[in-house]
Amino acid sequence: MNASLKGKLIAGFILAFFAGVVAGAFFTFHEGQEWHGRFGRHSHSVVEWMRDRMQSQLDLTPEQVAKLSPVLDHAAGELQQIRAETGAKVRQVMNETHEAVKPILSDAQREKLAKLEKTPHPNRGVHKPGRRRAARTIKAEPDVSPD
Repeated sequence: MNASLKGKLIAGFILAFFAGVVAGAFFTFHEGQEWHGRFGRHSHSVVEWMRDRMQSQLDLTPEQVAKLSPVLDHAAGELQQIRAETGAKVRQVMNETHEAVKPILSDAQREKLAKLEKTPHPNRGVHKPGRRRAARTIKAEPDVSPD
């Protein structure tokens, strides 16, 4: 095997590898978007998806759907409770972290941190599942230092 053929084979393998990476990234992104659109942030959307999928794919009778509804509604309630508990734990950890950081900061930095804590985060809030939100920009307030 001559050097030219080896180079072409190596280039071909590298090209095939990168084509696989690009295709994998594309499909991963697409499926992630679909999953997020399907489930969004709300437990009821998961349950509705489960209900629709079971109805369409299992050919449920109206009686079965009626018996299935309380089970799925119970699941939605449990998922909502888990989400609320998780959110509370996250807020607790973030508050503890800020309290632990404050002694390390200067007075000016603590003031900036206090302002940051009061500023709404652009990713917070309810949005419709499956819809992409436009990026929000937060206008920075000019630093006003007392003279």
